[in-house]
Amino acid sequence: NLKEICKKALKKKEIMISDSFFNIFNSGSGSRKHHHIGQQDKNFRLYSHKYSLVYYLDVGDQSSVEPGILKLYKPYEEILPSNGMIIIINSSKIHSVSYLGKKDRVMVGLNFYAF
Repeated sequence: NLKEICKKALKKKEIMISDSFFNIFNSGSGSRKHHHIGQQDKNFRLYSHKYSLVYYLDVGDQSSVEPGILKLYKPYEEILPSNGMIIIINSSKIHSVSYLGKKDRVMVGLNFYAF
């Protein structure tokens, strides 16, 4: 249960999922530098409670020059995911990814608030 995993990892009592997404990356896919804080998060000062989760169901082909490394900025960090890996970051964290593998990469993601 992803909600229970989030509560335990963040040591929080309540998790409220705001949206979810399902991605299939094929060769040439990825995402530019971005974060998951919206205007309503700013208006209601919820940004410090908002997190993003990605659950890698199948990381695809990691033998290419762009194997789908998750890049986090300020401070810079690189994470090469593995099948079944779950990563939770603060939604204000800028991140990007570039994937050139020959096999599709499949992941599920959540944006949520934790209190």
